[in-house]
Amino acid sequence: MQLLLQNRSEKRRGFTLIELLVVISIIAVLMSLILPAIQNARAAARRTQCLNRVRQIGLGLHAFASKNKNAQFPSYGTWGDIKDNSGNWLTTNSTGKKLRNWVVDILPDLDRQDIFDRWDFARDHDSTFTGPSGYSNAQLIEAFKFNILVCPSDESGDAAGALSYVVNAGYANIDGSLSASSGWAGSSNLHRDDDPDMDLDLDGTKNDEDDKLMFHRSGVMWGMAIDRSGDGKPNAYPNRSHTLNTIYDGTSNTLLVSENTNAAATQFWGDPSARYCTFVYPLDPNPTALGLTAADYYASAPMDPAHPYGRINASGSGPEGERPFPNSGHSGGVNVVMCDGSARFLSETIDLNVYAQLVTPAGTKSLTTAAPQQILNSTDF
Repeated sequence: MQLLLQNRSEKRRGFTLIELLVVISIIAVLMSLILPAIQNARAAARRTQCLNRVRQIGLGLHAFASKNKNAQFPSYGTWGDIKDNSGNWLTTNSTGKKLRNWVVDILPDLDRQDIFDRWDFARDHDSTFTGPSGYSNAQLIEAFKFNILVCPSDESGDAAGALSYVVNAGYANIDGSLSASSGWAGSSNLHRDDDPDMDLDLDGTKNDEDDKLMFHRSGVMWGMAIDRSGDGKPNAYPNRSHTLNTIYDGTSNTLLVSENTNAAATQFWGDPSARYCTFVYPLDPNPTALGLTAADYYASAPMDPAHPYGRINASGSGPEGERPFPNSGHSGGVNVVMCDGSARFLSETIDLNVYAQLVTPAGTKSLTTAAPQQILNSTDF
């Protein structure tokens, strides 16, 4: 009897302390192997979801262009005069009020005709005036969040009016600070294709006809201003965004849309300011210091050393609204859409000159005073 009880007691014996530690160690090792795989899978899923969203935006821009007889892309931003609460046109300054950007123009092509129909085109993008639609422009932006406009990896994407995707506005002379009140970001210094503020052909004169021609060839989408009251204010200029037929370098070799997680989350997605809704390539405005001549300045496209954040994913986590350059929450690069509508992942290690050539829609076209850019090979990027 005593022997039987002893055998039963031995059968009930639990794990020893060493055995428990071994089991716990094995579980810890398995967890350390599994968690990174789960995190990588989630990151890959977010990147794929982002790629799908940016592709839809590219299709929206193409749909807008297809409705025009010359297949022209929308302006990246529109300025103009506005009406007061009584419906009378107000006299504005020579620049005009900030009416809207490209997002508003393609709302119907993003399956939001309902928002587009309620937009008040007679007033600026952040107007609080409530018209017959029952909404003001500010309310439309703040009340309705569009997931398609925000990358899932954008940490600031939950803010009202957030925008993670920006369009190609070419080269830029960022002559100073990117703060809200001065430099290239100031309202009096708009990013216009006919005002490069640079001597691109190095003939000693800024903003001559060759400079304007070369500058226009550096970006796909440009701003416009409209004078609807006829009083000469603002100074009107048309939309000079490129058409599918004027992208000389090839639509598959030219960037149209990119991510920028630093596109101001606290601003409205309808704001036409270039630093909020576009990405640019900060061109060095002092090429002679590098020993460059007119023959190779435009072709080599040196980046402005004052703005090293112009490289892909070089701007890190901000500050918001002061880094109009491609940037993402994805490791290794950004999702982009080319002008042919194709979407792809562009590596942050891409050669800087190749990246500059991808920005320009007609950089390889012959010039009278400067050497054109080299023709890109599809294996270069």
